[in-house]
Formats: sequence, structure tokens, C-alpha cells
Amino acid sequence: MIANLINTALGLVLVYSAILDPDLFEGKAIRIGLCAAAVFALALWARRSDAYRWQSSADMLLAALLLALALLQFRSPALLTFWGLFWIGILVSVLALWAVMHRPAGARTHPSPSQSSG
Repeated sequence: MIANLINTALGLVLVYSAILDPDLFEGKAIRIGLCAAAVFALALWARRSDAYRWQSSADMLLAALLLALALLQFRSPALLTFWGLFWIGILVSVLALWAVMHRPAGARTHPSPSQSSG
């Protein structure tokens, strides 16, 4: 749950930077790459406690897209950076917050291998 909350905040930072402070990430591939690594690592950590794993899987895919955006920084126009950060940030935030808030009554988190009966 904590990893998803941090991912939500990180996604909001991406959206904030795209709209209100574009100089924070524009032309700075290292910062975008670090954000991509953080989103991926947090989504991987969140998979352990999620009721459904598809939200964290989607966040990992978005982290890969964010990494691709970082690699394109050297040749891409500023508009691509804006829209990439904007949409990836929104989707990461929504999916991570959804994973935090959506806890179905009958669903349990996935047990670890040591907890499974067998």
C-alpha cells in the first residue's frame, strides 16, 4: 500500500512538472530515467500486497514507456516530452491510487510461498 501511495505522488509530480514546471524534466534524460526506475521498483514492490496484480503490471509498462521517453530526449520535441510526462503521470497516479483504494471484500492479497498450504 505504501508503494502505491508513493507511486501516486510520483505520478502527480510528473504531471505537475509537465504543466507547471516544464524545465524540471525537459531535456534531462537522467531525471526521467530515475523516475522510470522508481516507478518500476515501486510497482514491483506493490505487487506483493495488491489484491489484483494488473494495476502494478500496468505501472511497470508505463515505467518502460517513461524510460523510452527518457531515451528519446536527445531527439524528441518538447511537445512529446510534455504529453508523455502528462499522460504517463496521470495513468501511474490513477492506477496506483486505484490499487490502494480498491480492496474487494472477498479478495485476499496473494500469499507468499511460505504461507501457502501444501
